[in-house]
Amino acid sequence: MSRKGCPNKIQSGITYPRKCETCDYVSNNPSMYSYHKKTHSSLDGKFCRCGNSATHVGTMGKYRCNENPHLCPKYLEEHSKRVKEHWERPEADQRKKDTAASTIERLCTPEMRKKGSITKRTKTGLLTEEKRKIFRRYAYSCRKLAQLWAKENGYEIGRDTFHVDHIYSVLDGFTNEVEPAIISHPANLRILAAKDNSSKGRKSLITLEELLRNISNG
Repeated sequence: MSRKGCPNKIQSGITYPRKCETCDYVSNNPSMYSYHKKTHSSLDGKFCRCGNSATHVGTMGKYRCNENPHLCPKYLEEHSKRVKEHWERPEADQRKKDTAASTIERLCTPEMRKKGSITKRTKTGLLTEEKRKIFRRYAYSCRKLAQLWAKENGYEIGRDTFHVDHIYSVLDGFTNEVEPAIISHPANLRILAAKDNSSKGRKSLITLEELLRNISNG
């Protein structure tokens, strides 16, 4: 009778999902289990490619100085260089013009502007012009404090690269009349890739009670 599957797994009796022996992580396949085990390896004397001490082990055994590989100073430097070189190519000027023309054609029509205005009001719940003005001032204060935190901690943020995200959202803070200093407290801030922050939208990932507890415990 033939036996299916990897002989080594059959002989050792290993089955998946498989729980890590060190923590609560559960893996569904051998590759992920093997990758996860590296996170428990000693990183003493190991360094990231930027020269900083390693704090995490990535794929292919590469050492990283941050849980998010995109926050590595060396990566940011190389990424900025690649982007700059890309936009200095001869065909870049025409691409910029084509992109601008396409954007104007698709979005800058009276119908699209009206649609966008309605969508924004629906999402924020700010149905009056007066409330929208107050919210804009409130959001500006929150963003200013958050960006100052990012700058003081050495993060490089930009419209298309990385954003400072409020875990408990600015909109919910405005709705519940929470001071900007609390909404932009370091316990409520994190760095996200621009596309991840955009997909998150305006929703909160924690409650106000959890935010206040995090600040108290910090």
